[in-house]
Amino acid sequence: MSRPEVRIVVVYEDEPHGKFVRQLTRKLGLRPERLEPCGGCVNVLDRFVVELKAMRHRMKYQHNLGLMVVIDADKASIAPRIRELEERLRDTGGPRGATERIAYIVPALEIENWYVHLCVPAERPVDEGKDYKPERVWKDLEKDLAATASQAVDAWVRADKKDEPASLTAARLELDRL
Repeated sequence: MSRPEVRIVVVYEDEPHGKFVRQLTRKLGLRPERLEPCGGCVNVLDRFVVELKAMRHRMKYQHNLGLMVVIDADKASIAPRIRELEERLRDTGGPRGATERIAYIVPALEIENWYVHLCVPAERPVDEGKDYKPERVWKDLEKDLAATASQAVDAWVRADKKDEPASLTAARLELDRL
């Protein structure tokens, strides 16, 4: 049986998120209705509320809608950011329902860690508490971000999940909600 088409809105922080999400949604067969770059975590949180309200209103007559939030944890643990998203849910009509297609994609610290993990096997396991942005390994990947995103998503799909960062594993489970 084929997967029903789900039209999603994606809110995300910046270019590294956007390139990754474009490739990932395409690879997973999701249909982004809109991709909303927000320019930072505070703006993502604010936009999440706007898009959530709109989605919940439209779900009264359209059942194939979803919302993906891509936001860095900015810490080594994703739990505080997830709690922050859940608080926003409560403020806009209640917690995530079992059938609501709302996925939290939260890289621990930053998405650059996922790129390093997925694209540079020699760096595995990555340290989710380490900032890879100033490192040469990230600088090399960043030179052609579109190609790097494609490589990362290909690795995401075929990954053996050995030594996978906990936040990446959590994101895989979240995507099942869509």
